[in-house]
Amino acid sequence: MRKSTGGVRAWYVLLPVILVVVVAAGVFFTGKTGPTGENEWITFIKANTGDAQAQYLSGKPYDKRRGGIDDAARASGWYEKAAAQGHVDAQIALADLYNDDKGVASRDKAFALYKAVKAPSPDIKRKLAEFYLTGRGSVPKDVEKGENLLHEAAQAGDKAAEKAWGQRLNSAGDREGAKLWLSKCADRGDTQCLTDMAYLFYNTGDQPKSISYFNRAADRGNADAQIRLSMLYFNGMAVKKDLAVAYKWALLARKGPKGSAAVSEARDAVPFIEGRLTPEQRADGQKQADAFKPAS
Repeated sequence: MRKSTGGVRAWYVLLPVILVVVVAAGVFFTGKTGPTGENEWITFIKANTGDAQAQYLSGKPYDKRRGGIDDAARASGWYEKAAAQGHVDAQIALADLYNDDKGVASRDKAFALYKAVKAPSPDIKRKLAEFYLTGRGSVPKDVEKGENLLHEAAQAGDKAAEKAWGQRLNSAGDREGAKLWLSKCADRGDTQCLTDMAYLFYNTGDQPKSISYFNRAADRGNADAQIRLSMLYFNGMAVKKDLAVAYKWALLARKGPKGSAAVSEARDAVPFIEGRLTPEQRADGQKQADAFKPAS
């Protein structure tokens, strides 16, 4: 009598199905949770089956701008797929990656993607303004259009635009307008804005406010403000002359960003001031510099 092979055949059919179910269950229960709270494996499966949101999320872990590692090629690969389906966030993320690339072709792609955003945010307006103001890529320079976009972005509360617009007004000689806009980023602790405000008040004769802004910037580690304070204390201009304090600020400014004008000036200032100090003043200034901790 022949043995039935039906049961064996059934196992051959069912075994792959069982294995798939077991593996899928293991993946589901052991996979990490992604940024949306969804299991990463589920996001991965969705991304590979054409889900635009999942594709965008799959690109972010490789995008340094958005908290991921620095792998622009992998990030752009996912963003391109999502952007092709009209995903706006992916479109903007892809534009940012192209904009970071200094090549003309990449910059032109970035500009086209920014321009394609139907309801541009203040951030996008500022980025478009940069293209028009500088003639970035092959975009024709158009200062009027760039300034209008930058002003709109600043008025809408874009922090970087507020700073850029204030600096632009300052360069154009509109000191009162510059004070209005630069005060916004200065109040947030931006050391460049604090230093710009210090110069604005100094040049308009308001020395007490100027010294206040210089101190705030210097306390936060701005080398330009530090070397200015060193000069003011050395000469007794707008402050009481104090060579030890002048020495302190020169020592600190010398530690600033390599290649900056402030650091170069500080390197010359330190030995110049040292030659005019008593041993006690030099020790006092060094002690103050050693105890310095930048304000947050």
